[in-house]
Amino acid sequence: MDTYYDRYSNYVKSICDTNNLTDFKSDPQYTWMLEHVTPELGSKYLDCILSKTNITKEEILDFCKLNDTIGNPSKKEYDLLKVPVSPSSLRYIYHAHLILTHMKTLGTLNTDILELGGGYGGLCLAVQMFAPKYGICINSYRICDLANIIRLQKLYLDRVNPALRVEYVDAASYGKDIACESLFLISNYCFSEISSENQILYRQNLFPKVVHGFIAWNHIPLYNFGFITRVEPEVPLTGPDNKYVYF
Repeated sequence: MDTYYDRYSNYVKSICDTNNLTDFKSDPQYTWMLEHVTPELGSKYLDCILSKTNITKEEILDFCKLNDTIGNPSKKEYDLLKVPVSPSSLRYIYHAHLILTHMKTLGTLNTDILELGGGYGGLCLAVQMFAPKYGICINSYRICDLANIIRLQKLYLDRVNPALRVEYVDAASYGKDIACESLFLISNYCFSEISSENQILYRQNLFPKVVHGFIAWNHIPLYNFGFITRVEPEVPLTGPDNKYVYF
């Protein structure tokens, strides 16, 4: 495991050990890593959702109500919504739109998803919640992550939506034990942040099973990892030279 993630993993272990998810989304021990979208960025994500998607205000509020129920996230009341919501929830909605639109453009209407680095499961929740709106059928959804983080994902997703179908893959395997050979890869601010040694192992073991995907790329300069078809600047921009990478 990268040393950078030790503090994050240890905190997540502590809340899972006590089965206490009451305030983790507002705890500085967690927000330095995740759940730190600012109110100002949240406003920009909301503008993107309302101007670039067919997702309604009611659907936005339905997702935010569900995702914001657990963890006591920091919230902001936006004039267009009239209800306080987590800015991070708005980002999950917009990223789900980008991913599902890419699938639809590819004609990938039945898909097996592998999310590399899943946080607490917010993007998984958003993608599965909005998939029917885009005509997408998700055959399977796997999250590949560190063992302690998988514990959090299981606890969280089982509470917010017990009917959600999710499989969990220990990152220590680098995907080599996954049987599916036609995965759609999602990795939002993970693959580009891990060490180059871990990137190589994923490229060797996981990427041969990937046919399409979407990566929110940050932290390092973009390089050709094998099958990039389109690159766009991240909108809204959350870090210098961040990109959306499609394949």
